[in-house]
Amino acid sequence: MTELSNAEIAAVLDRYGVMLQLAGESPFRARAYARAAESVRDSAEPVAALHRRGRLRTLPGVGGGLAAAIAELVTTGEYELLAELEAIVPSSLIELLSVPGIGLKTAIRLFQELGITNLEALETALADRKIEQTKGLGKRTATTMWLGLESVRRRTGRLRLGTARPIALALLEQVRTVVPEAQVSLAGSVRRWEETVADIDLVVASPPGDRALDGVSLLPTVATILERGPERARFRLQHGVEVDVFWSPPERFGTTLLAATGTPRHLQLLGDHTSGAATEDELYNRLGLPWIPPELRHGTDEVRRAAEITELITVSDINGEFHCHTTWSDGTATVAEMATAAAARGYTFLGISDHSQGLGVANGLSPERLAAERAEIDAVNAQGGIRLLKGAEVEVHSDGRLDYDDDVLSRLDIAIASLHVGLRQPRAQLTGRLLDVFANPNVDIVAHPSGRLIEQRDGGDFDWSRVFAAAAAAGTALEINADPARLDLSARHAARALAAGCLITINCDAHAPNGFAAIDFGVAIARQAWAKPEQILNCWSLDRIDAWLDERGSGRGP
Repeated sequence: MTELSNAEIAAVLDRYGVMLQLAGESPFRARAYARAAESVRDSAEPVAALHRRGRLRTLPGVGGGLAAAIAELVTTGEYELLAELEAIVPSSLIELLSVPGIGLKTAIRLFQELGITNLEALETALADRKIEQTKGLGKRTATTMWLGLESVRRRTGRLRLGTARPIALALLEQVRTVVPEAQVSLAGSVRRWEETVADIDLVVASPPGDRALDGVSLLPTVATILERGPERARFRLQHGVEVDVFWSPPERFGTTLLAATGTPRHLQLLGDHTSGAATEDELYNRLGLPWIPPELRHGTDEVRRAAEITELITVSDINGEFHCHTTWSDGTATVAEMATAAAARGYTFLGISDHSQGLGVANGLSPERLAAERAEIDAVNAQGGIRLLKGAEVEVHSDGRLDYDDDVLSRLDIAIASLHVGLRQPRAQLTGRLLDVFANPNVDIVAHPSGRLIEQRDGGDFDWSRVFAAAAAAGTALEINADPARLDLSARHAARALAAGCLITINCDAHAPNGFAAIDFGVAIARQAWAKPEQILNCWSLDRIDAWLDERGSGRGP
């Protein structure tokens, strides 16, 4: 029997957890399986090897029962409890949960009342108008499901950059450990900071190639060797991610790296780039160009604009952030802990912006709780050090109303508006909601403007030309949300916003101290939009930010 990889074991645990919920079992038990799956997926060591050493319970969230389940999977390749459950509840119901707008209760109801067990049956029922004719569902629900199905079909199946890049960086360090004499670099879409990636690419310069390949293939994170040749090898990692490794003699490392990084359109722009070179710098210099960072290699105007590259924003230009969450809403750390983490990054300010009351799922704050949080922020500010701004992430209701009235908003240092609901509304209605936000002088920033979740939920169908024009006229900043699940604004929309004269802010939307590390993703998006520090609110000095807020009439309340 072929040994299961960590990704395959985690997939079974995840599947069983979801099936438990579909069967109406305890959500706590289901979450335990989900946590165990995450631990297995994230393990740097093959879980099968941990089982052989009797160390399964060293995995976070894995107790005796879950260790027994994993052991069964490792030794037999199957999980009997899952097979028993799938004999009662069709496993294809999991497909329904991939559709935005269909939760557990709806999926169960579709199965029990209409016999719908998969996406094909759902589409048929929608076409036959069975959904809209079912009491308690109706036409609006049917429309939402149609849109959800269309969204599922648009998914590429690619990995989010936020999933692939940490795996790639860890693998990079492991390769450097087993082949210490080698030059090793990321390549491909991960190196270009693309939103999604198909796989991971590495370039390794280390003669002889066979010895280097032998070392890499023995890494514990490698599950399977898929291909092996003199210039390229392909692996599948324990995570389930596939990796291409390109081998190069050191004197051609730059040439191989440039070709493996791409994009094809960028390489076409460069012209003859195939002559041997030890570094990319050498190749670009031969072409009369400065080194072009990978995130700019789109094959559009990077050659024409090469002189601007040194003017673009870098992570070191970021002086603070405006959007983060604490235990007051759905964060995992206190105000003081988030302040400490931000200060450790060298930030001079941090906006504490917990959710407003309308987002109940995130433990949003009533005006009374918001006032109590402001008092805690004052207490932390009194201790000196980093300056905390009293803010809030204020929900924009489906009818365009803000979750707090103007009196509450005026007492904040900074107000951030965001849309989490009603994102499937018609374009005119959605756009009108944002235009109303821009008309309110108490709102300073609009967070993750499209509302998208990459490979999970499409953004709203906004009239972006009107949105960007209105934001620029009002002076309201638009956010590039650096959370790799969002990256919203996208680079394309951020470029359009900057061209319209909009002010941009980059925030991690951190819900824990380690969340601030995502700033690299947001800055990469801003660089792809050719943003300069002057155009990014976070790059301003605190005095200038205060002056901007005062000029807008925002905050400064008691």
